[in-house]
Amino acid sequence: MARIRTIKPSFWADPDITNLSWDARLLLIGLISLADDRGRFIATHSSVCGYVFPHEDVSPAKFKRLMQAIAKTGIVELYTVEGRAYGRLPKWERHQKISHPQPSPIPVPEAEMFHD
Repeated sequence: MARIRTIKPSFWADPDITNLSWDARLLLIGLISLADDRGRFIATHSSVCGYVFPHEDVSPAKFKRLMQAIAKTGIVELYTVEGRAYGRLPKWERHQKISHPQPSPIPVPEAEMFHD
């Protein structure tokens, strides 16, 4: 499915972003592109790197370091449901305007299930 996502100009000046490495910033932009219409994605090495870095050799250890650095900022939240790794961009609705949103096949974090 084609996705159009927005990277706002303020992205580049955000201190949480500027403190990330170049690799982590590129990964974060890739996660924004990868995320479904609710801002969720499968957060495994093969799923993310196959989409964001299809022609690069990103080791699982490097992927984990980059994801942890991004998650530490709070821009991405990593979670598991039934033993499966997922991620979400908690401020998704604030930054993305989806014209024809599709339901997400990815479960919400368990803590959020009680708020829906």
